Amino acid sequence: MPTSVSVVCPTFNSAKFVDRALESVLSQTVAPLEVIVVDDGSTDDTVVVARRVLDRHPEVPATVIEAPHRGPGSARNAGIRRARGAWIAFIDSDDVWLPRKLEAVGRAIAAHPEVNLVCHGEERVLLDGSRRPLDYGAWYDPHRPLPPQLYSRNFLSTSAVTCRRQLLEDTGLFDEALMSSQDYELWLRMSSKMRPVFIREILGTYHDRADSISSGRPWRRWLNLLRVSLRHRDKVGWLATARRLARLTASFGAQALGRPT
Repeated sequence: MPTSVSVVCPTFNSAKFVDRALESVLSQTVAPLEVIVVDDGSTDDTVVVARRVLDRHPEVPATVIEAPHRGPGSARNAGIRRARGAWIAFIDSDDVWLPRKLEAVGRAIAAHPEVNLVCHGEERVLLDGSRRPLDYGAWYDPHRPLPPQLYSRNFLSTSAVTCRRQLLEDTGLFDEALMSSQDYELWLRMSSKMRPVFIREILGTYHDRADSISSGRPWRRWLNLLRVSLRHRDKVGWLATARRLARLTASFGAQALGRPT
């Protein structure tokens, strides 16, 4: 069942929590082929902490790339280009995998050799400490075309996705011009070629952060989502596009006013 998986972890000022993320990768029941950390111009001790953790696990080949600050899309792309594996698994520096994550992904790939993307459930930890299970597979209907489903609702999470490298390369990697929503834009771009399988169990933890793009700058995330929605409007037509834009505007307007969404 061994699957050739390269793990790509972009970091930026992550010294307080990157050790937790990397330890969760390096403590898997099935080890990855390699771990690639791409630091996006941190001004804290992120690189020092990351190297310290990686040095504790010499049995797993690891690379640390120190890059200028160009955003998470650029960092992920640098990791993909350096990777040797046939599959790429992403983990953000503030997220955590459960120990059986790569084992479960390998079993899913072995059971479904036609797939080119695997996504599992996560637990979301909100800013107030509350927790919510996220079963992404519950939102996917395999009997309907995927592009309009993803357009209406993004049910792929970067730290829960393991993707065949060829699919990433064939669709042009992450859009480095976007400072948020790069993952959603890439999923939409790949959607017509995507053959996904969903693991209906929680295999990771996704942490909200007060200083993240999505939490700290909702207006910028709204603008990027607007751009992405307009760019891919051909997947659903104008009526569905208008509904999507109206929902986005209402949701982010409520966030700006401090109302629950």
